[in-house]
Amino acid sequence: MSNVLIIGASGLVGSYLYRLISNEYDTTGTFRGHPLKNAIYLDITDRQAVREIILRTSPDYVFLPAALTNVDRCEEEKELCFGVNVGGTQNIVDALKGTAAKLVYFSTDYIFDGRNGPYSESDQPHPLSEYGKSKLEGETNIQRNLDNFLIIRTTCVYGWEPQEKNFAINLIKKIRAGDKIEVPIDQITTPTYAGSLAEITWGLAKKDKRGIYNVAGNSLLSRLEFAYLVSAIFGLDRSLIQGVKTQVMQHRALRPLNGGLKIDKIKEELGLGIPGSREGLLLMQKERAYE
Repeated sequence: MSNVLIIGASGLVGSYLYRLISNEYDTTGTFRGHPLKNAIYLDITDRQAVREIILRTSPDYVFLPAALTNVDRCEEEKELCFGVNVGGTQNIVDALKGTAAKLVYFSTDYIFDGRNGPYSESDQPHPLSEYGKSKLEGETNIQRNLDNFLIIRTTCVYGWEPQEKNFAINLIKKIRAGDKIEVPIDQITTPTYAGSLAEITWGLAKKDKRGIYNVAGNSLLSRLEFAYLVSAIFGLDRSLIQGVKTQVMQHRALRPLNGGLKIDKIKEELGLGIPGSREGLLLMQKERAYE
């Protein structure tokens, strides 16, 4: 039986991976900021600690959803951003050199500038933000130093998570509290249900796929359109959603406007049906009632 290590199992993507894979294989999860039952504390910027957990678990698969993903914080704290997203990734890469383990790294459409999206795996990256630059550098280091890797690019991931940070759950929480929320009308994306992302990624890993794969939802729409869809499916007050242009929101970091990811590659290679936003939100709703 294979051993699996999920670095960042308490986050959104990591928690879905952990629930899915631990039912099938011997799985070790790690956390840093948010404790998780039966998981191990790990700071990926601690080079020795990373080496020790790799040696202790002898993984066949290492999933790396852990990252500093707050885009504006990354812009303000560049050193921290690159320390985690580049330095932390490099520590894992170095610890895996000479092993047979497959590294599965999660990246983003923020490595693109949002001028000509949605993007395929072969399109040329051009990040606008420090977050995007750090994730692209993580990709580059993996490709230069490892042979057995899988880079999963995804975007606008949503689903249930204890931290309630992702776009959909944050919108649900605010509107149910009676708060108004501003949503950009000019950011185009392909929202991705975390459950589907986990299932497809695990399927790719087990098939020993290597290289770069886009795994994203099958709907291209603006964040405002997605917000309206969330409100319709979860029975929220749509009038509390206010559409605004991105520049009005005064983010610290630039966002790719015409973004999103093409998923032709996984459709062709795997023949997979990827849920669109409505189907993904219905799966999320069915998963459990929001408390």
